[in-house]
Amino acid sequence: MLERLKVLVYLIFAYLGVEIETFMILMTLMCIDSFMGGIKAIRLGYKFSFSRMLWGITLKLCFLVVPLVIALLGKSVGYDFHAGVNVTISILTVAEAYSIIGNIYSAKNKTKIDRIDVVSLMLTNLRKVLKKTLEGLLSKVSQIK
Repeated sequence: MLERLKVLVYLIFAYLGVEIETFMILMTLMCIDSFMGGIKAIRLGYKFSFSRMLWGITLKLCFLVVPLVIALLGKSVGYDFHAGVNVTISILTVAEAYSIIGNIYSAKNKTKIDRIDVVSLMLTNLRKVLKKTLEGLLSKVSQIK
């Protein structure tokens, strides 16, 4: 059963043109970041909560959906969004590495550091790009008579 699921996932990724290796690296970094966040919380004297960690992991899983949504969007409208998918995965990967390094620094020095919310910036910009794309498609539809 697990092998069939694995094959299905590979088929979906191949169909969407998403590089499984970079996606797996991103997933690995997300797991490491969750673990390092827990270590940081304990080291800084915060009350460690599995519930909070579970919510963090859940949100990270939601972030993994973003590149797949972009790939599906490209397939459905007939555009090649491979570059957009790869850039999105790259941004998420760099954001996770940034967070891991920040967690290590905080734990080592017992200090909380300011972070940049790269994911929110990316999501905001993606929405702007999709809005422009939608407006362009709607203007083409309105020109058809």
